[in-house]
Amino acid sequence: MYDYSKDPEFPPESIYPLDWDFDTSPQTWRLYSRAKREQWDEDQIDWAKLEEIASGLERKQRLGVAYWWCVLATFDNAAPVFGYAMVKSHERHIPTAYRSFISTITFDENRHCMVCGRASQCMFKGFPRGFKPQDELERKAARNVLWTWYNGARYWNAYKEAYNKYTFDVLLTSFMMGEAAATTIFSEMGDGAKIPQFKQVFRQISLDETRHYAFTHVLLQDNLPKMDESRKMMVTKQIRAGFIFLSLIMYRPPKDFWKLPHDYEEVHFKMEDLARDAGLGVPSLEEKEKAWREAVLRVGAAVSKYGVKFPEIPELGISGEEVEGVSEEDVIPVF
Repeated sequence: MYDYSKDPEFPPESIYPLDWDFDTSPQTWRLYSRAKREQWDEDQIDWAKLEEIASGLERKQRLGVAYWWCVLATFDNAAPVFGYAMVKSHERHIPTAYRSFISTITFDENRHCMVCGRASQCMFKGFPRGFKPQDELERKAARNVLWTWYNGARYWNAYKEAYNKYTFDVLLTSFMMGEAAATTIFSEMGDGAKIPQFKQVFRQISLDETRHYAFTHVLLQDNLPKMDESRKMMVTKQIRAGFIFLSLIMYRPPKDFWKLPHDYEEVHFKMEDLARDAGLGVPSLEEKEKAWREAVLRVGAAVSKYGVKFPEIPELGISGEEVEGVSEEDVIPVF
């Protein structure tokens, strides 16, 4: 029986009752307004012209470009990540400004993934699952992509479980590594790309990721000062986990966690060379190391203001707090 003389008791983890708070986090509200103003349509990219350009490239060059976009899609398949975060943000009734901005990230990331698909299919229709390789390199290129996606599936399961393990403030501040990586890589690629459509796409995506990165700074300002030491240590661990997750595209395939064929890196670098020769603008390994190091240090400088210890990143020669035992259960995958 219901007692209608009293207000109802709502079940936990529900999107009801509704609440609207328009006074909390004015910086996030400004980013929300900016996101609406800066929306762009991937259908406005001249994909037909890109197909025409692709027809003038050698087969292996086209395959190299398609390969790069497919690997990137592992990380840019982030609409489900932020869509899930959006659902959880409503269930946990976090500030309205945060929920609203997360909805724009979800839409942005879907657009980014669609760009990955359009670009790869313009270059090499059917790759990686619907084409017939002509030699061992082509076979291994498709294999590399599929094993990269397999690891993405492992991360996805861990991500869903993360909401049962971490508080929302830890989850949200953990996004910073991904956004720092994104602003770095798309800015670099936009400068280096020789194909006009790619240059245009990278600049547009970079604009989106700049907003996302700015949001992580707001989250730091709003949440880190309130965290106790145990939660701050969780953020330290997540920064290390984010480095492991993102290094495959940002730098080189990491030895930790990723389950990849023994010759993955050799094939990966060959395909990147082919993509670079085709005009995609892939940075060299030295350029990637420099850019990734700068992005990582930028995150370190941001979190250190709030007493969060930065993890040791020996791969880049960065000293810090030693973090042991990072596993797939610890990783919050975002890009």
